[in-house]
This record gives sequence, structure tokens and C-alpha cells, in this order.
Amino acid sequence: MTDTDTMSIKEYRQHLQAEHSLQALVVRHLSYGVRDGINYFAIPNAAKRGPKLASWLKAEGLQAGVADLVFMLPRGKVAWLELKTESKKSKQNDAQLNFERICKKLGHPYAVARNIDEALAILRKWRIMK
Repeated sequence: MTDTDTMSIKEYRQHLQAEHSLQALVVRHLSYGVRDGINYFAIPNAAKRGPKLASWLKAEGLQAGVADLVFMLPRGKVAWLELKTESKKSKQNDAQLNFERICKKLGHPYAVARNIDEALAILRKWRIMK
């Protein structure tokens, strides 16, 4: 059971809105200062779906737990950034923890940021931001 399983519907919507706001803010900063030769995109895993659409997307390769933002770096490297709120209830679920383990095992940079300052520090460390 994840922490989101114990949230009310109202709390869950607020949680999604807060994570959306953080991700949108990170993307806004990226639009001002990504180094040349780097590409990034989002993987929209958080949406609620009906069983038919979920089955369709799973057949196409959608995986639970994949990080929120992907960065294509020089020399064939890929980095992954998961965004969480600073709420005590906002923790990585089992699928996200497993994805993090896979990334680290394969040598992919992976990090979790809980606010814009953490996210920007990670992006500068990875030499993604100018």
C-alpha cells in the first residue's frame, strides 16, 4: 500500500496539483537555459485512466514508476528526474523505487527533487542547465 492509497480524493487531487506545479516550474526554467545538445521530455504516467485505456497503454509499453522528466545527454547518456512535493505523504511508491534501482544498476543518473531549488541544483550538477 502506498501513501496515496490512504489519501482522500481531495488530498490526492491537491497532491497531483502540487507535483504538476513543481514540474511545470522546472520545465519553465529549462526553457530558459538548457545546454546545447540536450533534449528533455515528460512521461505522463500520473493520469487516472479507465481499465481499457490503461490496458491499451500498457500494451504499448507504458510502465508504472518511470520518472517524470527524461534528459537525453551527449554520448548516449540519459538522466531521470522524479519530482515529489515536500509533503510527508509524498514518497516514492514501490514502482518508482524499483525504477530508481534499475536506473542506478544501468548507470543512469537518477534523482528525486522536492522543490525548485533541489531540481535546479540537480540539473546544474548534471550539466543540463547553462
